[in-house]
Amino acid sequence: MLRKLTSLVLTSICIVAIGLFVNQTAIAQPTVVTVGGEGGFKLPSKNDTAPQQRANRAIVEAFEREHPDIKLESAQGLEIGGPAAESGLLMQFAGGSAPDVIYVNFRTSATYINQGFLRPLDDFVSKDPSVISSLNPRIQQVLKDVGSGHIYSVPYSQFVQALYYRKDMFQEAGLDPDKPPQTWDEFYYDAQKLTDQKKGVWGFEFGNGPGDTAYWWVNFLWQAGGEVVTRNASGQWVAAFNSPAGVSALNFYRKLMKGRWKGPDGEINVGVATHSSNMAQDRAAGKVGMWFQYQSNVLANTTDATVLNPSLIGIAPMPRGPTGITANEINAAMWGISSQIKDTKTVLASWEFVKFMASDEADRIRTKAFVEAGLGSSVNPASLEKYGYADDVSAISKTWLAANKFLFAHGKPEPYGENMNEIYILLGDPLSSAESNPDASSSSLLDVTAREVNTKLTGYVAPAVMRERRTWAWIIFSVVSAFSIAAGLRALRGIKQMIRPNSSQLPGRGKSVAVAILFLLPAVSLVAIWKYYPLLRGLQLAFQNYRIIGVSTYIGLDNFIDVFHQPSFWYGLRNSCIYSAYSIGMGFVLPILLAIGLSEIPKGKVLFRTLYYLPAATAPAVIALIWKWLEDGSPNGLFNTAISAVSQGHAKPIDWLNDPHWAMFSVVLPSIWAAAGPGSIIYLAAMQSIPDEMYEAAELDGAGIWAKIWRVTLPTLKPLILINLVGTTIGTFQAMENIFIMTGGGPSPYVTHTLGLEVFYNAFLFLKFGYATAVAWIMGTLLIGFTIWQLRIMKDLRYSTAKG
Repeated sequence: MLRKLTSLVLTSICIVAIGLFVNQTAIAQPTVVTVGGEGGFKLPSKNDTAPQQRANRAIVEAFEREHPDIKLESAQGLEIGGPAAESGLLMQFAGGSAPDVIYVNFRTSATYINQGFLRPLDDFVSKDPSVISSLNPRIQQVLKDVGSGHIYSVPYSQFVQALYYRKDMFQEAGLDPDKPPQTWDEFYYDAQKLTDQKKGVWGFEFGNGPGDTAYWWVNFLWQAGGEVVTRNASGQWVAAFNSPAGVSALNFYRKLMKGRWKGPDGEINVGVATHSSNMAQDRAAGKVGMWFQYQSNVLANTTDATVLNPSLIGIAPMPRGPTGITANEINAAMWGISSQIKDTKTVLASWEFVKFMASDEADRIRTKAFVEAGLGSSVNPASLEKYGYADDVSAISKTWLAANKFLFAHGKPEPYGENMNEIYILLGDPLSSAESNPDASSSSLLDVTAREVNTKLTGYVAPAVMRERRTWAWIIFSVVSAFSIAAGLRALRGIKQMIRPNSSQLPGRGKSVAVAILFLLPAVSLVAIWKYYPLLRGLQLAFQNYRIIGVSTYIGLDNFIDVFHQPSFWYGLRNSCIYSAYSIGMGFVLPILLAIGLSEIPKGKVLFRTLYYLPAATAPAVIALIWKWLEDGSPNGLFNTAISAVSQGHAKPIDWLNDPHWAMFSVVLPSIWAAAGPGSIIYLAAMQSIPDEMYEAAELDGAGIWAKIWRVTLPTLKPLILINLVGTTIGTFQAMENIFIMTGGGPSPYVTHTLGLEVFYNAFLFLKFGYATAVAWIMGTLLIGFTIWQLRIMKDLRYSTAKG
């Protein structure tokens, strides 16, 4: 008995000990907070050596030391380049995998708030008001304005754009390195003096794409006295850049890029500014004399001091425009907390991170990291003095501080209305058109873009105009609906007649049809569930103002109205037709010719068939990237190298993807190449079913090789050719993936913009899912005719097994 009691006690002690251990282990588990966003702070890797990343790592490590119960992790999600770079986070929200702490800037803030992505932070800010009390007053006003009085995000860094310039290049050009340009006229004059096009040196530099260019151009718009967007009398944001000030800024841009002027030797030069995809490298290499770049409240010089000596850099306020106004962008890097967090501990842990990032302690750590890296001269002197590094304040950094104070005092916040996250993409359109079409009116270019901004981003249409559009839309909808119902009833009668044969039909025909339908039912059910049910569910989006998070509202036919009044839709429709015409015209006959060639090859048929079919086993994205490399517009691109070799160096390099005349042709080529091989295998298989007797009979009639092809091969393949023609037309009409990777719809506005891109951009960049669904349904309706034609062709075909 004693032995049993002892065993029971020991067992109980073990169970209790195990329970305590498990409980203690559970308690010790830290709260995980995922951090992410597009374009902002990234949790640094221990392998990062850049000064900024080393400073960030020091901040993160300090936070984790102070909060051992919190573990920070980088959010994992889809990252997209090019025009859709900021759509990754939107896709994460759509998929329910958004980070807990989200990077926010001015242009994204309203979109995130209105879509319900961000949690209000008023309860936290009321307890810790210091997180926003020391901010620049303009930034504080934006936070309250964009949140309609509520605070949804907290800045951890404040920024202004400044005029940067190379002092050594100023001196070499005979300019005073201590007197940066103060007006547009001085700016243009200095840019002329700095420009040496023979050496590839330019006075000023913009980004590479239209959107990147617009990012810097808005400073000129503000300096001319204009605004990007303003609120109308009802409080709705509307485009305001199509104004005399906007025309002045666009004309100055044209002058910078395309203005003709005489060089010191009497040579005629065109432009004093250029575009670049690697601006930092150009600055370091001395290829550009002036550029716009950010300063922050901590870093007075954000140029990488490990690449370019800070003593060579001058930083000054922006030049004054023709009305005497000086202005520049002011912005903030901010953190918000996801509204989708359900766990209270995660919310509290997320706020601790947001609060720490906005604290003086984080700024102190950042300052210390830069000083210890030998880069104290790049730090704002105010921060150096505040955190005990007054000895590191240099004379040059004091001039930077003076510019910093001036720029913060005269800064204008970047556009922060709903959907302004994509404003620069649209603003790039008139800039690109102004370069490619010098005769186009600046006013008309801005007016076109303003209308698109109002309908695509701000959603503004005059009430009287909208009422008229709705009336016509319902009239057209009623007519189309009546026609569709009549066609559907006619089709239904045909189906009933097939299922229920009349007395004149053969006995048992109805039973055979019923059995056939029974066998088809599982397959039809699967297709209905996985294809048509989502299609019908998606149809309701076309009649909604759909929200990923929150309540979606029905808006009738407004999305379809927007489609037909949106210039980008008509450009997409036109380009889809052009893309299909190119594909069919250049690529449809190629598989037939390859099949004929393969059928005549005496040896190596299997090898050649395998080689030709390989593109079908390669991802379309990989094919597009390979061809993007082949069509590199530089002299070192493979195609340009081949052209130069053939012409013995006399032909100029072709900028295949960035030249509006070549861009569409260039994006079509990969699809033609990829489809030719697999298509030839299909035709080859069909040719194997042609009896040899038909060719022998043709030979007896005196037919040669071409006559046999024309009289025997092609007529026999006619049904398959027609089917492939329809299928190719449908497939190319929906083309999107290779264009998205290679040009993104550019180079200049809408040159390669297709309906597929119209759907993608509106859904995942502008979050207009209802509009995108409406476009998709319109595109599908246009293709129904081709599908019906294809079905009629297939109905009369007879299939047989081809010989091997």
